[in-house]
Amino acid sequence: MADSGLMKLAKDWCRKDDIPIGSALLLVGERGLDESTEALALALSKTIKHLVGVSRQEHQSITHLLCEFDQEVAEVVLPPSETFRVSVEGNEIKFCTHRLVDQPPKFKSRVMLKDSEKEPCVDEATKATLTKGSSKTHSQVLSSCSVSGGRKLRPFSGARVPSKDEDPFDTWIEVVTGQLEEEPDDAERRRRLREALRPPAANIITDLRSDQPQATAEEYLAALELAFGSTESPEELCFKFQSMHQQREEAPSEFLARLQAVLRKLVRKGGVKREKINSLLLDQFIKGILYTDILLVNLRLKDARNKPPPYLKLLQMVRREEAEQQEKLQQRADKPVETLSTTTTPKSAKSLSHYTEKKNYNRRVRPNFCYGCGEEGHYKGKCPNTPNFEKVNDKLIKFLQGNDKGHLTGSNQTPNTSQ
Repeated sequence: MADSGLMKLAKDWCRKDDIPIGSALLLVGERGLDESTEALALALSKTIKHLVGVSRQEHQSITHLLCEFDQEVAEVVLPPSETFRVSVEGNEIKFCTHRLVDQPPKFKSRVMLKDSEKEPCVDEATKATLTKGSSKTHSQVLSSCSVSGGRKLRPFSGARVPSKDEDPFDTWIEVVTGQLEEEPDDAERRRRLREALRPPAANIITDLRSDQPQATAEEYLAALELAFGSTESPEELCFKFQSMHQQREEAPSEFLARLQAVLRKLVRKGGVKREKINSLLLDQFIKGILYTDILLVNLRLKDARNKPPPYLKLLQMVRREEAEQQEKLQQRADKPVETLSTTTTPKSAKSLSHYTEKKNYNRRVRPNFCYGCGEEGHYKGKCPNTPNFEKVNDKLIKFLQGNDKGHLTGSNQTPNTSQ
């Protein structure tokens, strides 16, 4: 195939796949290749940086690969020669490179907008061109530039060992979906998605575009969900959502966040419509609360079922109630314990003290001799001897002197002589 015909084929290929010509590079193999497109893309990504997608066609028994990059080809570091070799599954393959743009642009044609000010931020090359006295005015240069209103999406590859700058699929798709909702143009959404993807995830979109050239950004995300998302069906996710409940020592706000995460997956898989998520979330939150029922009463959430608040509003209400309950518990813990005064003893404390003294008195050791004659082995009620009060007094004095307190608690120190 002549070079002119090869360039025309590549440019038509770019227009069909909606790839900017300046960000594309055509690779022509020396023969027809038996290796899969995924294996070729993985080998090329190790040799050439910023590769986001690889498309494949066979012409005259020769393999042609169209490589798409996340920046201009002029800024991509390519092998020094027009040919280079890569190793795929132990086989060495030779490719010839063909740039679709002969001269690199003098300055970038894209103007990024700052997130805060939304003002055009022109790169250094453009500023240099303007300051050198270009024939075009500032407004004319900006009007010829294509404006992109969003920042780059975080990369995702779906590889078994992801890079350090990649997030898990569930986290990545949630963030990307929110960012793409701010972009009204579907073509721009598709472009930003392709820039963020790396092989093998980029190959999923390449295959989708081969089968459906007019696929939308939502169909891109649906294909990635099928390839890298959870394998649970909408019915299984719905059962899982309805079975969730608060775990022991789990804060209500944490339980609410777990419910919302499962509900997002359910929405992505088409198991529930977006207009019903607030009602479903509130109902399951009320059913699943097991350990902090007082929160439902204080927030009157059961009364809000007719007009359920959105997730962020509900989360704010729950967290505020948690903070108030925590503050009350802290105040109770910091309150000093009141000690009993010796002068003003409560009646219950006096009764307890009297009971304790009486109980201890009953357990004390009594004199083991007769109060009549002073002999041991019997008591006064059955004393057969003549009374001997002098001997009784002596024994009582000795008994009292042997006591650790010096006297009998609960009785008089002077013995009753009427015994």
